[in-house]
Amino acid sequence: MENNAYLRVMSFNVLLDWRKEGPYVWPNRRDSVASMIRFHHADIAGLQEPLKNQVEDLSSLLPEYAWVGIGREDGKEKGEYAAIFYRKERFEVLDHGTFWLSETPDVPGSMGWDAACVRCVTWAKFKDKQTGKEHFHFNTHFDHVGMTAQAQSAHLLLDRIKAIAKGMPVVVTGDFNCDETFEAYKILTGAGSDAGASKHECLTDAMQVSEHGNHGSRVTFHGLEDEVNKARIDMIFVKNGIKVLQHGVLDDKPKGSYPSDHSPVVADIVVC
Repeated sequence: MENNAYLRVMSFNVLLDWRKEGPYVWPNRRDSVASMIRFHHADIAGLQEPLKNQVEDLSSLLPEYAWVGIGREDGKEKGEYAAIFYRKERFEVLDHGTFWLSETPDVPGSMGWDAACVRCVTWAKFKDKQTGKEHFHFNTHFDHVGMTAQAQSAHLLLDRIKAIAKGMPVVVTGDFNCDETFEAYKILTGAGSDAGASKHECLTDAMQVSEHGNHGSRVTFHGLEDEVNKARIDMIFVKNGIKVLQHGVLDDKPKGSYPSDHSPVVADIVVC
């Protein structure tokens, strides 16, 4: 296949910069995070958890990428971002925006249902300069506590994808803080008792339809040195004419240790 016939998307929770000491402080990890994105040739990467300083560091370390996104706490620069990095030589951003996972999704900083944190979705409409094809990319981070918040966030995400993308090809990346057994996952994929959407409106788990299966582990959250709470909670979904060639979970240790408490997830896709 021609190199420009497919693109590689990545979902990567980079672990926010909160540690003040120890081996996993951000200055010890930032080069490895950037290296993971660059070495694995991500064309578009949906990042979760970076603060403003982390986004700026990665932008400096990855000059071949541009990005879109805002701080979730105030819709400007405060709090975590759901930033989308993209190769600026290959893609043009035609439109982009952010909405919040709450009952008032257009109110910056709004927190919904039983969530423990403010949560948001950043999206962008991309045009591939090599192929001329267009698609939408949605990137998010679901709440880690509220089960109602997770389920309602899934409904809201499906509704907004339908309204914004209007039937065009869609890629969704995110840390969903849930696995296949959770109601939120079942809503997103149309398998739940409370799915509330037809199969046509729902998403497809890229790992499940990858032509060559999954490369590597199924575990995406390893918790650094935590040997107990391991799970597959970081995922890539597709919809509306996206073909998935390969899928993988990357557990590299560029400098002998993990760059984050999550492993990046990648998928090679074709926008049909």
